[in-house]
Amino acid sequence: MNLERALGRLADILPESALATVELAGLPAVPRAAPATLEQAGEVLRLAASERWKVLPLGTATKLGWARTPPQVDLVLASTALTGVVAYEPADGTLTARAGTPWSELVTAVSERHHLSPELPLGAAGTLGGVVAAGASGLDRLQFGPLRHQLLGLTALQADASLVKSGGRVVKNVTGYDLHRLWCGSHGTLAFLVEGTLRLYPAPTHEAVLRVATPTRAEGLRHAHALVRAQLQPLAAVLHEREPGAHELALVFAGRAETVRAELARAEGLLGTAEHLEGSAARAARAALAALERQGDGWAALTLAARPSRLAALVETLEAALRASELPAQLVLHPLLARIVVRFSAPPAREARLALERELGEAELAWRDLQPGFRPALRSPPAALEQMRRLKHSLDPRGLFAAGRFHDEF
Repeated sequence: MNLERALGRLADILPESALATVELAGLPAVPRAAPATLEQAGEVLRLAASERWKVLPLGTATKLGWARTPPQVDLVLASTALTGVVAYEPADGTLTARAGTPWSELVTAVSERHHLSPELPLGAAGTLGGVVAAGASGLDRLQFGPLRHQLLGLTALQADASLVKSGGRVVKNVTGYDLHRLWCGSHGTLAFLVEGTLRLYPAPTHEAVLRVATPTRAEGLRHAHALVRAQLQPLAAVLHEREPGAHELALVFAGRAETVRAELARAEGLLGTAEHLEGSAARAARAALAALERQGDGWAALTLAARPSRLAALVETLEAALRASELPAQLVLHPLLARIVVRFSAPPAREARLALERELGEAELAWRDLQPGFRPALRSPPAALEQMRRLKHSLDPRGLFAAGRFHDEF
């Protein structure tokens, strides 16, 4: 592709301030277009289709490494100029905003009356569109569920530049197909997201964090199993290494004051000696727990999931694999979700990644810092692969949106 010619064609549609060049990891420089209106975005897509360009939709690219780098990108279509809150309905508990709006701005906009889920580390959350496209989960998933449960509706431009709306701006809406939940986690392979509506929850009036020191991870997992048996479900439960050789199970509670205090009392009765924080100290501890999953800051991450009954065995396998590979790493466990985040101080080499994948066998895993040229296999059964192939062909028959994020074909 001729870069100067491409920029010239785009300049017929967009002002100079909306155009730039960008070098994605491992790929040559390509134009970056940031349309400020739906009309401009539609014109850019029509131009891309006529030129047979491969388009990669992006926000601020904070989650680009959550999926494969496409083998070919001719144009980055950025949503960063499509910003602003469109509607905030406190009485209904809904928020509608444009896709390029920073997630931190949305949290601030509703914080006096509502809680916005997922609860993400704000320093690296990115934009609304990027969070949805990556299907990001937050610290509060145990209580509120995955991001797709918070999505009431999305508006997107398809490959033919047609504007499609799925869902709506109200909580009870059963019109049409749930395309917005299909777009969630699609990493820009199916559409260009332009606007979204999210469900909100009442802001808690009280919050507390309970910390229990555990000599080993295994002891921490036993404490977590006790919580499950007692049907105690905090907002979050995180087992991590507070300092070398010292583990901690941290429980976050949030809601009405009397409910939080009752849950705290039950938890302390189950777990014994514990430190509990309230007020500003609890809020600071809660933010620190959310930040444990932040990507970047000089380290890499791998996430794993298992059946709850298999979590302890997976942790043992993982610890053995890390020792064998001599990779220094920190494990952050969400035991009530049967989920593990592995934090590496530096990105592991390709050979080390492949060795880890072999040792972990059929475990469900996802790298959060995929490097150029590293293309892990998509761990889906053949029926799921065929379904994904058919969906891609149905929604993007000409392959406009850059293929290769999940599989060589999509």
